[in-house]
Amino acid sequence: MEKKQWSMQENFYFPEHAGVPTGVQSVTVTPRYTEERTEDAVRLTGIYHIAANIEFDEGLRAVEWDDSFILIDDVEVDGKDGYFEYAVPLNIDLPSIAESPLEIVTTHATGKSDGQGTYGVVWNVECTYTEAVVLVEQPEEVQVVVATPLVAINSTPLDELDEVLSFIAELTDGVSTTAYRSNDVFVKNES
Repeated sequence: MEKKQWSMQENFYFPEHAGVPTGVQSVTVTPRYTEERTEDAVRLTGIYHIAANIEFDEGLRAVEWDDSFILIDDVEVDGKDGYFEYAVPLNIDLPSIAESPLEIVTTHATGKSDGQGTYGVVWNVECTYTEAVVLVEQPEEVQVVVATPLVAINSTPLDELDEVLSFIAELTDGVSTTAYRSNDVFVKNES
């Protein structure tokens, strides 16, 4: 079983009417994803669903935030208690040898306000999977079988064959009397 771990963080700020976040009641981060397999990798895509109950109060807030902070327009405020949800993209690439069961869980989700109007959510991610055993295909053994003939073939001994060839060579029909070896090739010479 292979296990990978890393941390994630997302920073938020809220409209002025909500106030400044001062405390954390609860934070949950839930991964939701689909799996896509290719020859090179296993890709998990989806979201981390963040749900947070936080406490708001009046206070001073920073005038501007950089692009790394996310504005949460839709925050439900009831007195000093507030609730919001947000989805952070989940994109995880695993090696192609990652096999089921694949599991993504989040742990230690916490929220923290900085006292100037922002709220940070930090969580740990644990990804576990089984590594596939890569089998190298072994070639099958080749067995060479020497077959013995089932039927004996009668063959003429070489000295008898010479007698037959000599007989043919002595015929006077004009065709059989030309003596040549079977591997001689006649070449017509063009001049």
